[in-house]
Amino acid sequence: MRGMLLICLCLLALPGHARVVVPERDALRYRTESDPRGLIADMRQQLDHLGDSASSARERDLLWLMGTAAVNVNDDTALTEAVLRLDSLASAQHFSLAAASAGFLRSRQLIATGIGDGISEALRAAAKVQNDSNPVVRAWASYNLCDAYAMSDKARSALSLCEKAQDAYRELGDTWGLAQAENDQGINFANLDQAENAIELYQRSRQHFASIGMDQLVVMVGDNMARMYLKTGRVREALALSQTPLAQELATGRVSDALVSRANIATDYAALGQPALALSTISIAVTDARAAGMDGLLPDLLARRSQMNERAGHSAQALVDAREAIRLLGEHNAKALRADEAALETRYAGRERELRIRTLEHQNRLQDLALKTARAQAAERTEAQQHQALIGMVVKGVSVALILIVGLLYLLLRAQRRHAAELRIQTLRDPLTGIENRRAFMQRAMALLGDGHASRQPHVLMLIDFDHFKQVNDSAGHPQGDRVLSLVTGYLNRAVAATGHVARIGGEEFAVLCPRLGAEAGLRLAETLRAGVAALPLPATVLLDHITVSIGVALFDGSQCHDLSSWMKAADAALYSAKSFGRNRVVSSTVLH
Repeated sequence: MRGMLLICLCLLALPGHARVVVPERDALRYRTESDPRGLIADMRQQLDHLGDSASSARERDLLWLMGTAAVNVNDDTALTEAVLRLDSLASAQHFSLAAASAGFLRSRQLIATGIGDGISEALRAAAKVQNDSNPVVRAWASYNLCDAYAMSDKARSALSLCEKAQDAYRELGDTWGLAQAENDQGINFANLDQAENAIELYQRSRQHFASIGMDQLVVMVGDNMARMYLKTGRVREALALSQTPLAQELATGRVSDALVSRANIATDYAALGQPALALSTISIAVTDARAAGMDGLLPDLLARRSQMNERAGHSAQALVDAREAIRLLGEHNAKALRADEAALETRYAGRERELRIRTLEHQNRLQDLALKTARAQAAERTEAQQHQALIGMVVKGVSVALILIVGLLYLLLRAQRRHAAELRIQTLRDPLTGIENRRAFMQRAMALLGDGHASRQPHVLMLIDFDHFKQVNDSAGHPQGDRVLSLVTGYLNRAVAATGHVARIGGEEFAVLCPRLGAEAGLRLAETLRAGVAALPLPATVLLDHITVSIGVALFDGSQCHDLSSWMKAADAALYSAKSFGRNRVVSSTVLH
């Protein structure tokens, strides 16, 4: 399934469509899809000849076009150049739009390659321009968020974002942007198995592209619509729409688009009862994907080929393809799984029942010794039995009894160890959200401040409190309030996992502890968390569009905060200021300069 990141580039239009002149404002955007390599060369030339008087906005526009074309044609060199120059421009000029542009390009690359968290990158990019009053910028940010969720197969989360982007572009009179958002909304309906709704959106997108002369994009959306035709039994129409773009995709070097087109064509052949053509077509796609290093697409292509081989009676090859697809998916998810395992391990340290746990561990050691003693006695008695043949029956009875005792001791030891592990879990885990509780947070913070290791980067503490959370409980009830708490907790845990730890220290209050993160990174992370929570889609039963949080940030550098109490007070004062200044904001204590 493809959107504006994976666009067909054929030179055909809808039947009976008259040629129109492409508006000047859309000509360059069109070239990112129809002539990406040529556009990259032109943008480089223009960037090289920019004078000192050139505006930052002009430089950003050229770099954005270059980066978008680079994503479309899988040109890593051009994409890296565009992103680095955008980051440099953002840093030198304090230009938030350039920073957001670099973030959205990184998000597109992560999603296209299937490596990394493109959604989080897109959310961070959108947060950089969330306060921009320019309606064009706001529409652009809404579409890029819509596109990131749609291309990540998160259809339910993408629906409202894509609807918002359509409304914004419709109000601006931007037909190009409207057609893009409609195509992505079609993808969302397709992923939700709502074929008729998807076809309706694709048709509207094709009509809008046709109205501004974007013939090649009319064909691209038609390729997306082919999948829906296949689902509704219109197989020959689907095959015609899928075959149309392939030649142009190959000619312009759009490898990922060509791979998806071949996969669609193979599926159509299979549906038409032509298994040989289906297998040869999907095999070409698999070979091309390996050669191009498109690991993000390989699992799906291999899974399709496995199904086709199975239908054709090639069971051995079907099994080989299925195993390789599973292996590739496992490698892709390995890092995430290791991170989850590490997070779980941190929850099993306890203080509240230390004496009882130590007693259990002492009993375990005693039982272990008793087990070894029993085993030694059993061995001695067995040896003695060999020299006492006359009393063999008695010795056998004793041996059986000792073996039973050993087994019982072993089972008791296992039960005691499980009990100790359960006590550790109960001690420090919040029962509603599953994250660390206040006691666990205090233990972790005290250990951090008492480790005695000097650090160039100070520790960062954030106190997070929900804004007007009583409205959720009053309007939807406490069960829905608990559901919102769990939803936000899940987001915080994922966003902070690489840099720190999250704990629930009160009813709606959370703490984030980030060792050696530093002031700048700490404020940046806090802003990301605030924006990410505000962007979270809430369940329909909550009756609120969104939920927001206020965040107080304090730094421990050993100068103004001398212990955990003073550090907590500094963060709490900052949180109080965030509430006083209007909520839904981040405020740092006076410790952070």
